[in-house]
Amino acid sequence: MKDKPKIALLKQEVYQDLYVCPVTEKDPEAILLSSMGRVGPIGLMAELDADFYIIKEEREWETQIYRKVIPHIAKDLHLLKTQTLDKLPGQGFKRPGSPLPNGKFAVDGRAIDWNAYDIVISINVALPTNVVRQYPRTLFAYMIGEANLATGSVHFGYDVTLNQMARGIVAERRGKVDFPYTFVGAHTLERIMQRHLQRPSLRRGIFMEINSTTERPVTRVPDHFKPLETTGEPIILHQQRIGDNLTSIYDAKYFIKWGGRSIRGNSVAEAISLGALAIMNRNEVIHKELIIDECHVTTMESLLNLINRLNQAPELYEKLKAKQQAVLQDLFFDKPLLSLENCLREKRNTGTLLRYTWWHKLSDRLCFLPPKLPW
Repeated sequence: MKDKPKIALLKQEVYQDLYVCPVTEKDPEAILLSSMGRVGPIGLMAELDADFYIIKEEREWETQIYRKVIPHIAKDLHLLKTQTLDKLPGQGFKRPGSPLPNGKFAVDGRAIDWNAYDIVISINVALPTNVVRQYPRTLFAYMIGEANLATGSVHFGYDVTLNQMARGIVAERRGKVDFPYTFVGAHTLERIMQRHLQRPSLRRGIFMEINSTTERPVTRVPDHFKPLETTGEPIILHQQRIGDNLTSIYDAKYFIKWGGRSIRGNSVAEAISLGALAIMNRNEVIHKELIIDECHVTTMESLLNLINRLNQAPELYEKLKAKQQAVLQDLFFDKPLLSLENCLREKRNTGTLLRYTWWHKLSDRLCFLPPKLPW
């Protein structure tokens, strides 16, 4: 497509992540720093001028899918209509970016003319089937927040399921699409934070990826990570508030995960977009494509040798950083966007909705109906 597609990003008022602001907020910096936790697809707003909506909870069963996505806290998520995340049971250590609850800015999804958009992306299922089927020229996509169900094929009468992968696969038609939760370009976050802080990065230190340890919140360097102190680089720990954490990574020279559980790798994408060099064992990362060969390490000895070498070779450091950023731009921005544009073109060229018969609806309901609906 020659022009940018007009995009809307939606989340429900019961969603426990992302931004807390009105749709009238158009400043990517303000949107990003209002997040309850993660960066998410901020590239939609920062690079494509998308609109962000918080949608009021609907009663239709498909919009209740969130209860099955994260069942262990589902019973408390209704509190997000009137309270911030840190007030929920078991979430007291969280530090959301906004002092206001989701419900403060929630709007009725039925009152919006979705014809005004080319593409509508919903985190979980914010709009019921009977709404999305009313707009045959708008492409409707859903992304399950934890990518743990309904990702293998499209359900709920939507056009596209976004599977949170970023393998470089470009979709040509509606269906399953590679699209990461952290949708950012090579310099998206670096530009936002430079504007926010009004200064360049310090580019010093090793930021320890949060899943290198099980401690929450993170208050100390675990023993298995301490050998990295011998490089002379200070170890930087994760911060709970998103603005503080992004500042720490923005100022870091290296972003390293060592030990701990395997990760999807959204944090790796964030670090690269912030200008840090990510080094780790790619076999512990679902988004392994981001870890270029030169930054793939499997032993502490090789990790220490690489950092010491890069500290003595600034040209090589910059070369590897540029290579990693090019991979990020290609896999986490350009190709996912091209996939959505292809799907939109296919929908409009065919002029038809994907089939969604009574059998599809019954099958979806049997597979995904959340337990113990509140009505």
